[in-house]
Amino acid sequence: NVAEYFDRGWCYAESSWASLTKRASFSLDLGRMRPDCEYDRPGLIFECTRGNGWRPPLLPPQFAAELEAKRVTEGEDRPVLQRLYEGAFHSQLGRATRLDCASLGWGDAEASQLAAVLASG
Repeated sequence: NVAEYFDRGWCYAESSWASLTKRASFSLDLGRMRPDCEYDRPGLIFECTRGNGWRPPLLPPQFAAELEAKRVTEGEDRPVLQRLYEGAFHSQLGRATRLDCASLGWGDAEASQLAAVLASG
C-alpha cells in the first residue's frame, strides 16, 4: 500500500481508536517534528499535537463514511475495521468518566462533533 499514512485504512482506524479517549499528549504525530529543532518533553508534545493533531471522536457511521475514502489492501478489511471501531467506540466511551479537551485549539465544528458523540448515549 503506497498511500500516505492517514490515507491507509488500517492506519486511519488505529489513529481513530487512539483518539476515542486517549489524552492528546499520549498520541503524538511525530511527522510534525522539525529536523532543525531539539525538543524537550513539553516542546515535543506541543509540536506534535498542535493543529488538528487530536480530533473529537467520530460516531460509527461517520467513521464508516470516512473509511470509504481510505485505501485498504484487502476489500474485506473495511467491514472488519468498521466493526472494530464500533466496538471500541461503545466500549471506550461507555466507560469514560472524563474527557479532557482543554488546550486543543478546537472551534465550533469540533465542539459540535463532541456534543453529537456525547448525545449518542
